[in-house]
Amino acid sequence: MKLIALKKVLQKIRSVGTFWIADPTLAHLEAIRIYELGIVLDMLPPKGRILEIGAGTGWQSRAFEKHGYDVSAIDLTSSNYRADRIWPITEYDGKNIPFEDNSFNIIFSSSTLEHISHIHEFQAEIHRVLNPDGVVIHVLPSCNWRLWTNVTHLLKWWTIPRAHGEHAGNSLTEIYYFSRRWWLRLFRGCGWTVVAQDSNRLFYSGNCIMDCRLNIKIRRKLSRVLGSSCHIFVMRKRQNSEVHREGD
Repeated sequence: MKLIALKKVLQKIRSVGTFWIADPTLAHLEAIRIYELGIVLDMLPPKGRILEIGAGTGWQSRAFEKHGYDVSAIDLTSSNYRADRIWPITEYDGKNIPFEDNSFNIIFSSSTLEHISHIHEFQAEIHRVLNPDGVVIHVLPSCNWRLWTNVTHLLKWWTIPRAHGEHAGNSLTEIYYFSRRWWLRLFRGCGWTVVAQDSNRLFYSGNCIMDCRLNIKIRRKLSRVLGSSCHIFVMRKRQNSEVHREGD
């Protein structure tokens, strides 16, 4: 009985200490992705056939179509967003992209590659379905996101967080694995030429702290002090003449 009473007291203390933490909502996630999509669209060719990898609910694919692109989307059957899909998404095994060689001139992913354990092999699949003059754009979590997700996890759950992706052994070493340097090394080692880099210029963590209570304008201002939560990389297939330059 004493143990039960103690647990209730601790739960009460925790609820008081975390009253400012909002429940996660899809509206919050979509507001962030809409802003990021605006940055991405400015970095893409004005038209073409797009493949979105890890499409989630499919709303980004729908947005690309509204901007005039011919869009295909793939995701896992086990996707957390399967029940909320609003766009026709082709399900696949996570390894083999179910399209012919040279099918797309644009390939896009957002917060996806960090969850792919066989990431080097998967780059070969992206190479295969991308046409020779195509472009790839990936939005990926930054070390700032990992750092602040660690901090907010401790505040929200009072426990040590686990690694978010598949490439690090724990949430501390993952700070390095989400750094710009690590992503660049990966891409260059897999035969890509990085032609542009940017950030999403937003601050947020993986724990939805304040959720929609902090709007995009405020999150933009916070990113100037606390850092941006995502990297954006634009890449093309490396040509033979570029091998030496990429190695320098």
